[in-house]
Amino acid sequence: MLFKKEGDYIRLAWCLNDEDFEACSAGDVVSRGLYVDRELMIISRTPFRVSFFGGGTDFPDFYEEHGGVALATTIDRYCYVSLHKLSPFFKHRYRASYARTESVVHPKEFEHPLVRECLLHHKTDFGLEISHISDLPGRTGLGTSSAFTVGLLHALKGFFRERVTAEDLAREAIHIERERVKDAGGHQDQYAVAYGGFLRLDFQPGRRVQVNRLPLSADRLTYFESHILMFSTGLEQSAEELLLEQTRNIGRNEGSLLEMKAMAYEAENMLVSGQDLDAFGRLIHESWLRKRSLSSGISNTTLDEYYDAARRAGAVGGKLLGAGGRGFLLLWVPPERHAAVRSTFGELQEISFRCCHHGSQIIFQDSESIHGLRTIQ
Repeated sequence: MLFKKEGDYIRLAWCLNDEDFEACSAGDVVSRGLYVDRELMIISRTPFRVSFFGGGTDFPDFYEEHGGVALATTIDRYCYVSLHKLSPFFKHRYRASYARTESVVHPKEFEHPLVRECLLHHKTDFGLEISHISDLPGRTGLGTSSAFTVGLLHALKGFFRERVTAEDLAREAIHIERERVKDAGGHQDQYAVAYGGFLRLDFQPGRRVQVNRLPLSADRLTYFESHILMFSTGLEQSAEELLLEQTRNIGRNEGSLLEMKAMAYEAENMLVSGQDLDAFGRLIHESWLRKRSLSSGISNTTLDEYYDAARRAGAVGGKLLGAGGRGFLLLWVPPERHAAVRSTFGELQEISFRCCHHGSQIIFQDSESIHGLRTIQ
């Protein structure tokens, strides 16, 4: 029994004797033991991000003229993407499992736009199975779409053993999401999850992005984390319409965006200079008031009631994560007021987290190697 390569698939072929083996032409690439030097399975892990300041200034329509800045951290909640080389015995050549499962013959048939465009961009020519697992639901303001895109790209690069940097992943993810899929939005999420850590991201004309890691001591970071509470509002929906509206309103909102940009630098100074961090919480509150003015859908009556109740219970400040209108409510709360705030949100689920220092990683890879016999080339 031999392994016969047909296109990019390997099928079992029977040869009765050496004459049959020798009779195979070079074009058949038939071997008694084909050496496979390609990853058969690989898993990437990409963190989600929490953005504190500067959201909206990372839109190219704004930062190409004024420059932009975002202050964000990645957290220890992740998106996992696995790639597996699909056997040729299936009728389909590609399968993707996420909230649903799609099985197709060609990548262009995928309905999931990020899966489709990542595979078309990489021009994969053999069967693949893609699986996505997430610690938290999507469409909740944690950069989950960008984490998935960066994680899938990282897995594809690793599958083909291509060298890749965090900069490469961020730029390619922006290309996939903003240019190929045509999703609206800024550029901070892709950089945050690709690089990881507590970052100040500077967005400069010419689509240049400078990544700056904040020099926070372990004690300072622990103190910071002890003042953060996060609750799920239970609302999950696409932010596309909100992001499109914010893009259209950039000219009208220029003054507010410039103020929010200045707040990001002020917040960074508070973090690294050893100042009392309750001032950081008060600044989050001021920034949230500015952000609510950018678009009519960023908040609503229910969300405003949640936020006002948290403030009455002792929260210094807070914000709705992401574009707005849904997702997670982040609050800055002194530890002695945690119980009071939690009792206010008895019906909402709390999500605990810690800041993490790394971006997208390959956490598993496995190769098959079949040695011992010849390959006709």
